[in-house]
Amino acid sequence: MKKFFRKGREKKEDGQAMVEFALILPIFLLILCGIIDFGWMFYNQLSLNNACREGARYAVVNTADGADMQKIITHIENSSKNVFDKDGVEIEIAYSAPGEPTSGDVTVTLKAEINFFTPVLSSVLGKTKTINSTVTMKVES
Repeated sequence: MKKFFRKGREKKEDGQAMVEFALILPIFLLILCGIIDFGWMFYNQLSLNNACREGARYAVVNTADGADMQKIITHIENSSKNVFDKDGVEIEIAYSAPGEPTSGDVTVTLKAEINFFTPVLSSVLGKTKTINSTVTMKVES
């Protein structure tokens, strides 16, 4: 079957795909960078939780042996090797009964400043995000 078109009435769609792509690209990049940054923050939060739990566990097991705060801090830093910048992590260790640490609880709190992975969300939400983790365990005697 033969199509009859007049030369002046042909449809010109040469740039349509490029215009549609230019309209969708910013939204697509925002969603993609959001997924990447969410995964990065989730990974760092899980790593901080694990380091906090490891520090609290080390503290409750070794309190009877006279483990001092520096040993606990060193254990926390070693359990979180290559995960986040240790200089940006605040570590707080508190015993519920400081006079008799073997009869109470120990609470380990970690706070870290994490940089966003992509520059897209950091321009919208700020350069860093603060994440926290707190673990309380009963001291074993």
